[in-house]
Parts: sequence; C-alpha cells; structure tokens
Amino acid sequence: MESDVVRDSLLSLGGALDPASGGPSLDPATPTTRRSVYLLHSRDQQDKLLSMFDDADILACYRRSESIVPQQALALSNSKLALDMAERIAASIEAADRGGFIDAAFLALLAREADADESAACEAYGRELEKLGTSPEARIRARLVHALLNHNDFITVR
Repeated sequence: MESDVVRDSLLSLGGALDPASGGPSLDPATPTTRRSVYLLHSRDQQDKLLSMFDDADILACYRRSESIVPQQALALSNSKLALDMAERIAASIEAADRGGFIDAAFLALLAREADADESAACEAYGRELEKLGTSPEARIRARLVHALLNHNDFITVR
C-alpha cells in the first residue's frame, strides 16, 4: 500500500480518522488525524512514517516508487501512531477470552481468519507476556494488535 493508505488505515481502524474533506494543507510535523492527502508535501517537511512507505515524490510529478525495505517494518514497529492506534484498536475489539480476541483481531486487521499455527503463536506470545507479570490483559491485547499491524498482510494489497 502507499504511505497515505497505511497511515489512514491505522487511523481508521483506531476510530480516529477525521473524514472531513477540504481545507488547507496541514503541517506534517503537527500531529493530526486528518486524512494523509491533506498533509503538506515538501522537500523540507516530511512525515517520517509516510516517507518510509513510498510517499509521493514532489520532484517526480508526485509519482511513487515501490519498495520493500527493512526500514518500513522498523518505522511501523516504532511509530507512535502505530503504538497509539494498536491500543485503541485492541480496546475496540470485544472478546471474552484471548482466543476470541485473536480471531476478531485477525478479521479486523487482516480481513481473514488466523490459521492454527498463527493462533497458537499468538496464544504463546500472550502467555510469555503473562509470565513477565507486568502486562495486564489490555496491554497484552494491544501488543498482539501491534504485532498484527506489522504483519505483511496488513500492508500488502493482494
């Protein structure tokens, strides 16, 4: 997906996307929940997350290159936006137990069901976090969602 779609998908899934249309361009350094199309594009001011995911190049008539580089995974893993939206998404998924949460999270984020290996891996990850003793269930769920946001199926259009 293009950078705009990645960012807007995070905001939309977290219930934070501002769908208003029109208005002036916004400074990318200022936190905003407006759609990415309204962010100012310039050589001097670029959103770091957008620049990692093939943002439009103003010097090439806004054409986009297509790349898959390790920095994209690191940017999504360490992005404050991704971490914040993971917490919001996890809080919005209603499930009584962790297994139900995993199933609902896969459907919400990846638009598919988890296979047996993926479910087992998510359950094992949750148990490992429980052993640490510092993570309440809400935080475990947020970390699971954050891991799914970094899944290749989240940023790949098939």
